[in-house]
Amino acid sequence: MAAFQKTLGLDGNMLAVYLGAFALGLLVHQNYSDLGLSTLLTLTVGIQCFGYLCLRVKISQQRSVAGISGRALILQALSYGLRLCSTTWLKGYIPVDETGDWLYQLLDVSALLMALQIIYCVFKSNRQTYQEEHDTYSVQVIALICFVLAALVHPDLNNRPLFDTLWTAALYIDVVAMMPQLAMLAKIGGEVEALTSHYVGATALSRGMSLIFWYYGYAELAPLDGGFNMAGWAILAAHIVQMLLLCDFLFYYIRAVVKTGSARFELPIYVDV
Repeated sequence: MAAFQKTLGLDGNMLAVYLGAFALGLLVHQNYSDLGLSTLLTLTVGIQCFGYLCLRVKISQQRSVAGISGRALILQALSYGLRLCSTTWLKGYIPVDETGDWLYQLLDVSALLMALQIIYCVFKSNRQTYQEEHDTYSVQVIALICFVLAALVHPDLNNRPLFDTLWTAALYIDVVAMMPQLAMLAKIGGEVEALTSHYVGATALSRGMSLIFWYYGYAELAPLDGGFNMAGWAILAAHIVQMLLLCDFLFYYIRAVVKTGSARFELPIYVDV
């Protein structure tokens, strides 16, 4: 076991995080009999929770939030909050399998609470280690643009324009939420810590699974009159754009894991981001 931990660059806390994520996957597999394509939606949130656990372990171990974008976390927390406004009582955008009965919403609440707790660490308890000068994206501008786009282009599975718009705004915000984190890492350059890279990597995996779901499911958003599926194509395009934004980071991340067995790697410094 010690040799295994050393090979992966894990300590006891980090190994517990991985085992916990594995146990959650087994729990879902063993307790739900109708898993299908829509289960990917639940799985995306579970993987994102794993990413937050990585950040929480980093803060606990190092007493530092260096390399963590508070603005990215604010956008992610806003996305969860807006999505829960719809999914806690409306059925339009939840998984159609049993995980949509309560597990999907529970994971969203858990992700929201973890994001808020890390935000508190960034802006309050560990603020002295926060690299604010490298975290310069405007959360207000990003959120406003996403709200406007959602009001203009949104599906109608809830058949309630306000809550359809809120859900779509949550999705658009989620698509761009990692931009401040990626920009921050690019500005800092140098070595990216394993736990921070696991967080970004987990987010990329989560978004990739969401892309797979919407690749097969975007047709369900087509209007009943047979018109052009603007909302479906917009959601699919948003996910593709997000994956393109993450590709540069994923290249270094996957290369480091394959070559060294560790998620630590060097990023070049980009001055103009």
